[in-house]
Formats: sequence, C-alpha cells, structure tokens
Amino acid sequence: MLIDVQDPEHTQDEQFVWPWMAILVNMPNEFFGKSANRLKEHYSSFHPVKVHPVYSKGRPTRDAVFEFGNDWSAFRNARAFDAHFAMKGYSKNCWKEMKSECKEPVGWMARADDYNSLGAIGELLRKNGDLKTLKDIGSEGANKTEKLLSNLACKVKEKEIYLEQLESEYNKRSASLNIMMQKREQQLQSYNQEILKMRQLGQQNTQRIVEQNRKLRYDMQDMADALDARNKQIEQSEHDKKKLEQEKLKNAMRTNHLRLAALEQEKADENVQKLVDKQTRETKAILDDFLRLNTQLEKKQKLELEINHLSGKLHVMELKPGDEDPESREKIDKLKEELNEKIDELKYAENYNQDLISRERKSSDELREAREVLINSLQSLPRTTSCQSQIGVKKVGELDPSVFLSLCKRKFPAADAEAKSSSLCSKWQNEIENPEWQPFKVIIVDGKASEALNEGDRKLQELKELGQEPYAAVTKVLMELKDANGGRKDPFPELWNYDQGRKANMVEGARHAVMLWNASKTKKGKKSR
Repeated sequence: MLIDVQDPEHTQDEQFVWPWMAILVNMPNEFFGKSANRLKEHYSSFHPVKVHPVYSKGRPTRDAVFEFGNDWSAFRNARAFDAHFAMKGYSKNCWKEMKSECKEPVGWMARADDYNSLGAIGELLRKNGDLKTLKDIGSEGANKTEKLLSNLACKVKEKEIYLEQLESEYNKRSASLNIMMQKREQQLQSYNQEILKMRQLGQQNTQRIVEQNRKLRYDMQDMADALDARNKQIEQSEHDKKKLEQEKLKNAMRTNHLRLAALEQEKADENVQKLVDKQTRETKAILDDFLRLNTQLEKKQKLELEINHLSGKLHVMELKPGDEDPESREKIDKLKEELNEKIDELKYAENYNQDLISRERKSSDELREAREVLINSLQSLPRTTSCQSQIGVKKVGELDPSVFLSLCKRKFPAADAEAKSSSLCSKWQNEIENPEWQPFKVIIVDGKASEALNEGDRKLQELKELGQEPYAAVTKVLMELKDANGGRKDPFPELWNYDQGRKANMVEGARHAVMLWNASKTKKGKKSR
C-alpha cells in the first residue's frame, strides 16, 4: 500500500527520467510472464499510468518499468514508490549488494545512471523518456504557464472587443425597435379615432331614422283620430241615413287601409332596424376582430422585442469572462427559462393571430358576397324604379359618351359629329383600360405618401388639347377607378351614392333596398283597390 513519506531534498541539477518512471526488479513469480495490467493493479496505490514489461532478446524478464506521468503529483507517486521499497530495505543499493541472495522484489526511481545503462532496462527508458533536472522541468512549466496566461489575456481582450461590438449593435437595434413601436402606437391611435367617428356617424343616422318613423306614426295616428271624429259626427247627423251609412263604410275602409299601412310601415321599420342592427353587428364584429388582430400583432412585436432583448442579454452574459460562479450560472439558467417561456408565448400569439386573420377573411368574404347579391338585385330592377334615387348601381370606369358628342357637335359638321364622337370615346375608353397607362405620381402631404394625377403626362396633355370637358370626364373616371378598386382598369358595376359621388356602404344599400320594397308594396295595394 502507499506509504506517505516526505521526499528527501534533491539538488536542482539531479537528473531523473521524465516522464517520471520507476524500476521494479526480481518480480514475484505470480506476475512473471503475465499481463502487465495485473502488476499495475497490484501497485495501484502508487497510481502508475502504465507498466512496461522488460524483454531481453525477445524473452520476458523479471523486470518492469512503471510510468507515472509528467506532472508533480506523478513525481510524488514515483517518490512514494521509491520510499516504499527503501523502508522495507529493498532499495537500489541493497539490490547491488545482495543481488543473487535477494528473494523479494526491489524497486527504485529511475535516474541518470539507469537511463544510461547498457541493458534492456536502459534501452526501454531511453525509448520512452528523457533525462531532465528539477530545474529544467520547473523552468518549462513556468514558460508554459506564462505563454498560457499571455494567450488567455489576448483572448479576453478579443472577447471584450467583440462584447463591446455586440452591445453597440444591440443598443442600435433597441433604439430602432423603440422608434418603430412609437410609430405603430401613433397609427393605432389614428385608426381608433377614425373608428370612433364611424360609430358616431352610424348612431346619428340610426337615431334620425327612428325619429322620422316615430313622427310618421304620430301623423298616421292623428289622421285615424280625425276619421274617428268624422264617424262620430256622421252618426249624430240624421240627414240622409243611406249617405251616412255609405260614408261610414268608406271611412271604415279608409281607417282599415291606414291601419294596414301603419302595420306594414311598422313591419318595414322593424325590418330596416333589424337589417341596420345586423349590419352594425357584423361591422362591429369585423372592427373588433381587426382591433384584436392589431392588439395581437402589437403583443407579438413586443414578445419578439423581449425575446431579442433576452437573447442579447443571454449572449452577453455567456460571452462575458469571469462569470463562471454559481450565482452567474443561476442567472443564465433563469434567463434561458424566461426566454423559452417568451418563445412559447410568441408561438401561442402567432396561432391566435392566424385564427383572427381567418375569421376576418371569412367576414370580409361574406360582406363581399352580400354586396354582390345586392348589386345584382338592383341591376335586375326596372330602370324607372331607381333612376331618381340617391343610391344605385353605377358602371365605374365607363366614360359618358354625351361629353364627346357635345364636343364634336361644336367642332365638326353635324353629319360627322356622331361618328367622330364614338371614335374618340372608344379611343379614350381603351386608354383607360390599358394597364400600362398609369398617369399618377406619388406626393408627400403632411408626411404621408399619396397618389395624385400627373398633369405632365403626355396623354393627359393631348387630352387637355381636345377640351376641358373630355379632360375632366377622363380624369374623373381614372380617379373613381383608383378610389373604388386601385388594381382594376376595366369598367365594373358598383353600389354608388350619387349625392356624395362615392361608393355606397352596405347600410345605405340595405336601406335603399327596403325602401324600394315598401314602395313596391304600396303600389300593389293601390292597384288592388
């Protein structure tokens, strides 16, 4: 077993075999010719790294060389091996004195004389090691340590420079993200103000309709009361009973008609109110979905910002030198856990956004289909039904031929005016439908980009030479196409508010359809009478 002994004093110039080695001679019979690992296990208390059996002319001997390594702990193990045999009286000197008489194994630490010996042991030592003094080994260790410290200092300096660059880039990106979030907040506030205005306008229109219907019911009630009073007067009169009966019958029929009309009006009012309420609910649902979508997008952007912030902070902490203490490692683990939680929240927000987008798309499709059905229904009505109404169907993108006819009548003979007018109208209609002709330019107004007509366009200049009326007609159609459907150039039917010169919304279209239905019912009632 390992005996703890103090190493004797050694001179700095004393030479040892390095890596540190020891020699075992007179090996016990139980290990002779066996595996070197068995011998290594037997002396494992001295922690040998490797055991080299000694062969002489290809035959095993009873000698072996123990290798302990090249550090100072290995030196202490080799010295302990040497001291172990010295204390038992089986040192190198004893071996030299009683070589033939000794029956026990003898061991000692390999030195210069062993290294330079001519036998198999010296050959094995020279093959696997070198002679070095303690001073040489200490000097080499100091040089390696100095080089290692120098290399570590250079790497630390590089890491510090890289860390400063990362911090600078992180600060720039954080500032950019803050500016983007401020702009996003301003846009959301502007949108909320517009939505509030739309809601207020819808409430005002609904209230106005309700007041008109209430006033109409009061007027009809007054008429019914007047008829009831007239019936009472007729009943009190004794003149011409037959005429009285006829008058009473007529008044009763009129009263009945008025009551039926009132009921019809009430039903129509209820239908209008239901339709308005349904449209308001659908619009509100779309707006709410849009607001929720904006809120989720804002939440997603904030999560992405937090994830970038945590990732940058985690990256900085991992690169920062000297932070290998348990407290710093615990902070890094907490940051990683928080980062994973934020990533999970971001995935949930993305899934929720997809659901909101799907619902918003479905609602938009339903509104678009309802708008198309309403347009087709209004187009199928007789022309006299809606020609005088403020709401109707307009062919957006189609030129008015009368503008060119009026111009040609002034500039050309009467016989050629109509043909010339048709040719000019067809030409400019084709120009409008040409997708390559885009006579618009981008202008900045109050910091916002918008499109306006490019009056310097060559074709517009040519059109202006024809006259102000055709120029105004063509530019009006161009602007209507851009405002109604920016990507479409061919004429298409659209629900239109003629009084305000714009697209009519679904609430206006629904009210107009109910009004036409009531008018149709009234005409049928008059014809039946």
